[in-house]
Amino acid sequence: MIYLFTGSGNSLWCARTLAAELDERTESLVPYKDKPLTCDDELVGFVMPTYMGDIPWLVKSILLQARVSPSSYAFVVMTSSGGASGSSFDNMDRALVGAGSGLSAAFDLQMPGNCVVSTDEQNAERLAAAPDHVDAIARAVRRRERTYESKGKGPEPGFVEGSYFYGEHSLRRLTMMKGFSVTDACTGCGVCASVCPMGNIHVEGGRAVHGDECAACYACLHWCPEHATLLKLPMLRNRPQYHHPQVSLGDVIKSNDTQGA
Repeated sequence: MIYLFTGSGNSLWCARTLAAELDERTESLVPYKDKPLTCDDELVGFVMPTYMGDIPWLVKSILLQARVSPSSYAFVVMTSSGGASGSSFDNMDRALVGAGSGLSAAFDLQMPGNCVVSTDEQNAERLAAAPDHVDAIARAVRRRERTYESKGKGPEPGFVEGSYFYGEHSLRRLTMMKGFSVTDACTGCGVCASVCPMGNIHVEGGRAVHGDECAACYACLHWCPEHATLLKLPMLRNRPQYHHPQVSLGDVIKSNDTQGA
């Protein structure tokens, strides 16, 4: 089984491509925010974006309630604009140790930026190179290569709450990176509400209204057909939309549906 979390579709594309090469199934992590995840598979993978060198806080929260077989070969692929995952691997290991397992292998995959802006040229280069990189990851997984040595240490108190983009983080400038405004271009179509993994957006009076429980996936920004959702932070306010060219709006809606696919 390969579990995934996605906003722009990068991680969805990666998980789907890996699953095809490994003859595995994919499943979104989002429905497991409301129910425990239990996986007894010999092979279990996780694919998700890197957020400020860490795994998303929502994924941490889900994995704290998970149970994974201690005999499983567990791997993670982190997609990011910078191509490096920072503390993501160590925190993924902590989460999996807490779930009864541990991390066996970890891989980075550079993709077009979801938050940090990458140029059209960079995006084209990364998208062109990605299939070969994913193929190399699949080969390593098939051989059960161990590229990460589990530390055997579970999550400490504040594992979720100390994450970037969670609540009122002490680095307030990063918390501001999940503040959104909605322009008069909004038609109240509800696309943003349908792609939000937290159910944090609703349409009121013909206009999208954001709540306070944001996963910082930026799906609302990238999939709005009118580009009416903008980040409040001035340096990112005019950030262009991006979503993976081989992933559809329907794919992301299905992935982020809290009721599951």
